Amino acid sequence: MGLALPHTTIQESEDILLYLDRKRTYLVRMEKGKSFHTHKGFVQLDDLIGKEYGTRIASSMGVEFVVLRPTLRDYIFKIQRKTQIMYPKDIALVLMFSDAGPSSRVVEAGTGAGALTSALAFYVKPTGRVYSYEVRKEFIEVASKNLQRAALSEYVELKNKDITQGIDETDVDAVVLDMATPWLVVPHLLSPKRKWNPRLL
Repeated sequence: MGLALPHTTIQESEDILLYLDRKRTYLVRMEKGKSFHTHKGFVQLDDLIGKEYGTRIASSMGVEFVVLRPTLRDYIFKIQRKTQIMYPKDIALVLMFSDAGPSSRVVEAGTGAGALTSALAFYVKPTGRVYSYEVRKEFIEVASKNLQRAALSEYVELKNKDITQGIDETDVDAVVLDMATPWLVVPHLLSPKRKWNPRLL
């Protein structure tokens, strides 16, 4: 399920990417007995189970699709959202400056739909952790579903809290603030009571 799959064949209950061309791709959950409909005809999903990734399949209208394994980029671009998300070119900059990697512990504020959260989780796994703060409960619910679909939720702790009121964690490597008033968080980071000095973005 999601980005955690090691196998090379298409399995039931996982996501695939149906590629038509550079502008038209579709993230589809494999469900037995179901078909996926597009303006170029429908694809019978049963016909794909057990096939290799990279397989080409013709729709009911004879239009050819290529079946690919979804990447992190695909999950981010096709994420369920109620807010504007951060896009890969900006996410890449955050990752580079934060130096987040396997085993990193990262605090994030402004979870939103979970696009940046997903990227951070992908890079800190398998032993790191992302602590993501969000004041709006409905955004937490959306982000939780997106992280589960990408198989990244086990690396994230979602917190329905206002980070300007304080940070629970004391031992982290980076703090990423994608929010309207990041300066209100800085005093919590610079408190003399803390014994850590994370990168702040």
